[in-house]
Amino acid sequence: MAEILNAHGSRNDIFVTALTPADFASKTDLRSFVRNLCDRRGPFGGDGVYFYDADPIVPEAWFFNPDGSAAEFCGNGMRCLGRVILDRRGLETAEIRSGSREYTVRRGATTPEGVRQVRLEHPAVDFAPKYPATPVVAGRNPAVQVRLPELDPALAFTAVTIPNPHLVALVDKYVESDLVAMGEQVAARRETFPAGANLSVLLPLAPDEVFVRTFERGAGLTASCGSGMAAARAVYSRIGRADPERDVLIRNAGGTATASLRVRDGQWFPVLEGNATFVYHADIDPAALTQPEPQPAPHHPYPDEIRAYAALDEQNSARLHAIGIETA
Repeated sequence: MAEILNAHGSRNDIFVTALTPADFASKTDLRSFVRNLCDRRGPFGGDGVYFYDADPIVPEAWFFNPDGSAAEFCGNGMRCLGRVILDRRGLETAEIRSGSREYTVRRGATTPEGVRQVRLEHPAVDFAPKYPATPVVAGRNPAVQVRLPELDPALAFTAVTIPNPHLVALVDKYVESDLVAMGEQVAARRETFPAGANLSVLLPLAPDEVFVRTFERGAGLTASCGSGMAAARAVYSRIGRADPERDVLIRNAGGTATASLRVRDGQWFPVLEGNATFVYHADIDPAALTQPEPQPAPHHPYPDEIRAYAALDEQNSARLHAIGIETA
């Protein structure tokens, strides 16, 4: 038996478990486990799985999207995993290796509602486009943005690697169906986007407040995307809308986070602080979850954490409703 923890960052719900990919007999079993665990038609359901090994000095982690594909890391998931490691070791700061990089996680402030937060420091962003595209001169940074007419001829996109690949478009109105249509095109155009890409729209609300929504590769439209928020924050400064080190409040369909950019040696390192909320834990048989039609297991919830986040989320929902942003 193994324990799974269901946690979320801005309602991007991630499973965290002290298993490793090597615990599965084959890659097929590993993919089946991830798909069955994340399948919302089944007994659990989520937006991805973080496996981890806490024994090394620097814990090692592996993230998988709900379709069973691997990713370098997950921003919201890393905050949830980070809290697990910090609590387990009784630390204020820890390093975690995910993919080819190490990430720093720190305990953040607890909100007045009682929501626990974690601060995540990302690697430096890379703005070099990885896709065939036509550069455009825009804002204070010529040739930073590119045209991708197959997605939307009226929008300019900024390519960001963080380290997952992202495309970010500045918009003056949020239309969810447009984002989904563009995200599906990115997923379908493997010849143009061979590694796939997370596609985000960035809507400024005030000088220090923005709305971000992401269509994630391997997951589709989720309540939020941690690396998408960090990528959008970098773009916000890249196009001259905010000084890099300024804190900007990022709203999304599932909550809020605060992001800034540390400037070091001419590079930008996004720092994102947001909730890491525990929802429930359950004991499961990993082998059983590799089989069709897995059986449910008792869920043991964290009611205080659920109530605290609901109070915080209600404030965000009211703000989005007041400014006319509608999300599914």
